[in-house]
Amino acid sequence: MSLLDDIMSLTTAIEERVLNADWAGATDLDFQRRDMLQALFASQPDVTSDHQTREILQQLRARTDATSAAVRDTREALATTARQLQAASGVVRAYERNGSRDLRGDYPR
Repeated sequence: MSLLDDIMSLTTAIEERVLNADWAGATDLDFQRRDMLQALFASQPDVTSDHQTREILQQLRARTDATSAAVRDTREALATTARQLQAASGVVRAYERNGSRDLRGDYPR
């Protein structure tokens, strides 16, 4: 198996980790993939001159971009949920305060 094949296999593993929300695992594999890409270009500086290899690298780029977009979308969804949860505690406290006032008769019925 060539180094490029290994890189593509690692890309598949990264995608699977992202789908399973294994962020640490995906990050670790991404660091390995980066090291392998550096080794590929260091050992074969003209690697992109081959049409087939260039196409594979373009596929790699597209898959990496899609995975990055999925991670960004998930991060945004998590941030939105976190903001909602933070706001929810304030809403619950206000509800409890208003409910206890109503029980004491502070508000007309």
